Amino acid sequence: MAGSSVPLPFVDVREPTRPAADAAPAVLIHGWASGSVYWEPLASTLLDAGWPVWILDLPGYPPGELWPPGREWTLESAAASVAAAIATRTEAPVHLVGHSMGGSVSLTLAADRPDLVATVTLVGMVPAPPNDAFKRLLLSQVEQGFLDAGTKAKLMDSWFGPLLPEDARELLSSGFDVPFPVLSASATAAMTGVEPSVPGRVHAPLLVIAGSGDRVRSMDQMEAFVQAKPGVQAKPGRQLTVVPEAGHSVHWERPRECAEALGGFWRSSGPPPA
Repeated sequence: MAGSSVPLPFVDVREPTRPAADAAPAVLIHGWASGSVYWEPLASTLLDAGWPVWILDLPGYPPGELWPPGREWTLESAAASVAAAIATRTEAPVHLVGHSMGGSVSLTLAADRPDLVATVTLVGMVPAPPNDAFKRLLLSQVEQGFLDAGTKAKLMDSWFGPLLPEDARELLSSGFDVPFPVLSASATAAMTGVEPSVPGRVHAPLLVIAGSGDRVRSMDQMEAFVQAKPGVQAKPGRQLTVVPEAGHSVHWERPRECAEALGGFWRSSGPPPA
């Protein structure tokens, strides 16, 4: 578990007006240099469908939060912190939904604390190396000690597309404002990915939602991960939903399609154990 000096994630708990039967909370975990704001379209759609939604800002990411000096930001520390936040709010398993680096946090949590997890959904990611250009770009920025404006623009274009309206671009780029020690450490975590044994230790039903135009992970990587057989095959196992004409931030671009895929997956997986 996360130590007492490591911040817990900020959790925005939202309840639907008309809850669906046996609806476990959907815990939405953002990716690197991102934040809770880009979950809003999907969260609204899930709430309308009756699903409780918990939107997280990972440790070090909430505005104004100070990261404890000398503490390392890792996937393991982030996952333990999220697990502690979940355990303080419910004794029943939840549905984890992680985008990009948030998927690595979700997988790590599911491997270490299966008692807390009903299902796992990876949005725009699988545990495979990012493309070389993306990796070189991030490494150069980490080494120079700051993210320059040109790099931020390139990243935003690869995540959301170059035609993003300026007001939305300003809103969605707020994740770059976190303290650089957290930004650089979480970038390294995102590039390194999960510890090799993690995917095989995740036995909860697992869904991958991918945009057909994702420029960060290839469709070949998505399909290879879904087709691989973990040590213990959960039912319904691993599934892939591809959303046409969407990119890396498919949950932002196509929230209704994502919500429909999630709802169908959660219902097919059965109610979480009591």
